[in-house]
Amino acid sequence: MPPDITGCVFKFVPNNAAISSVVIKVLKSVFQAHTLPLPLVKQVVERALEQSRTLDMKVDSAIFEDKLVSYANQLRPRYVAQLNELRKQGKKW
Repeated sequence: MPPDITGCVFKFVPNNAAISSVVIKVLKSVFQAHTLPLPLVKQVVERALEQSRTLDMKVDSAIFEDKLVSYANQLRPRYVAQLNELRKQGKKW
């Protein structure tokens, strides 16, 4: 069984609790699944790290979370087939 969202995020961001908590919250709210493909999680984590490096962006702000939500929604069509496959596998267990 694939790891859950929290495990995947901590795989890519082990030392930054603020960013990882925001990314986990966004992924759970946008995709509403327990497991996600690793490339999808990696892309969202990379975007969060890029946004956190900008000078005017704070990790705990609502703007930061809104931008991540919109980015995750943009990625949804790319991963629809993989998400459906994971959901089918989850029902077989």
